[in-house]
Amino acid sequence: MCQQYFDELWRTGGFTRIARPLLHRAARLLAAAAICTLAHSSIHAQDAKPPLLTESDAVAIALSHNRDSQKSALDIQRGNDAIREARSYYFPGFQVHAVAGYPFQQLQFTLPEGSLGVYPGTGPIPGRNVDITSGNGFQMLALTSIAQPLSQLYKVRLGVETAHVQQQMAVALNRDQRNRVTAQTKQVYHQIVSAQESVSSDGVQIRFLEEALKTTNRYVEQEMALKADSMQLEAALAQQRLKECHDNNELVTYNEQLNLLLGRDLDSPFEVESSQDASTDEIDLSAARERALRQRQEIRAADLQIQKARLDERRETAEYIPDISAQVTYLRLQNLEFLSNNSAVAGFSLEWQNPWDWGRRSARISALKHVTEQQRLSAEDARQKVLMDVSERLRNLKEARLAVTAASTAQEASAEKLRNVTNQYREEQALLQDVLKQSADFDQTKASYIDALQHLWSARADFDRALGEE
Repeated sequence: MCQQYFDELWRTGGFTRIARPLLHRAARLLAAAAICTLAHSSIHAQDAKPPLLTESDAVAIALSHNRDSQKSALDIQRGNDAIREARSYYFPGFQVHAVAGYPFQQLQFTLPEGSLGVYPGTGPIPGRNVDITSGNGFQMLALTSIAQPLSQLYKVRLGVETAHVQQQMAVALNRDQRNRVTAQTKQVYHQIVSAQESVSSDGVQIRFLEEALKTTNRYVEQEMALKADSMQLEAALAQQRLKECHDNNELVTYNEQLNLLLGRDLDSPFEVESSQDASTDEIDLSAARERALRQRQEIRAADLQIQKARLDERRETAEYIPDISAQVTYLRLQNLEFLSNNSAVAGFSLEWQNPWDWGRRSARISALKHVTEQQRLSAEDARQKVLMDVSERLRNLKEARLAVTAASTAQEASAEKLRNVTNQYREEQALLQDVLKQSADFDQTKASYIDALQHLWSARADFDRALGEE
């Protein structure tokens, strides 16, 4: 009987009517569980704070992973390769020259009668003209020589010294690039700190305006204020929220710039330290100048340019020396039976190009001497510019420090006034116009403080770079 009842339910669709609500309820429960799971994971994701990135850590990462620094470091490796190449010319040179193939026609030589002499009792040798021909088969001529430079060793040594100077110039340029990366990293890092300060101040000002708007709406409901006052506050609040959006976008841009300098993915999360000091009280001008003269790579590069110019002058003078080498030459002939198949010669070889050039080389040497003098003057000018740069950067840094102190004090005073005026407005002891005026004043002092802070850290980064610091 039960079997018939279930068969009837299946035939008439009763199971569908009973199961549909149950399936809907199960689906709703599963959806709710999924939403709770996602919300739980989202909360945990929000609670996970990004890692703290200190200024020193940022500089260390930039120096090891910045792509421009890595490209500059490859120039040093190229310089090392150039030194190895220049040293290879100290050793013997090998030359192999071979010609092989089938001749289009036989080689023919004729020994005239008596060409080997005429002797008494014998007569001329050969006694008649003798024709000598080569075969038609495969023929080969191979010439191998080994030459050890002798007089060229002086030129080779000058080439090695030039390669060393060029490698040291690559090192100086790499250090200068690292200094630039360090300064850029510090500057962007503190731009992030300043941008975070700006966003935080935006939030404070928005809270004040929202509180003032609530109070104004209550006054409007009590017919103690006009609707225009509420609308004016809403406009100011909207403008401030737009400012907050702009500052947040600027903060994201700075974060991407720092990640790019660090050679990381643009979206890599991190937090920066907000409390830092850029005191300049301990900095002495004369000590700073001495450090800059020791560390600035422009000076090092200028001195290396002088060395290179002198080496170029000596290398051009060395061209007067002929190339003399100790040489061993081996000659092998195949299928040329009328000549010796193997022969070897040991001795010396000499090559002297343009021993008389009508003063051409002398003119080039004179021009190189002028280049050396130009490089010497450039090096002295670079030293004086470094000293002037250090003095100017130190003055700018001290001035920026005082500007931050003044702007910070003005911002704190304006924030306190805004807090007082907002409270007075809530207690009906101040007008709405006073709140708006003080809010505008706070916004201006906040912008001045952020600008002063950015200028301070920019001046500090410029000063560190003027010292040649990494």
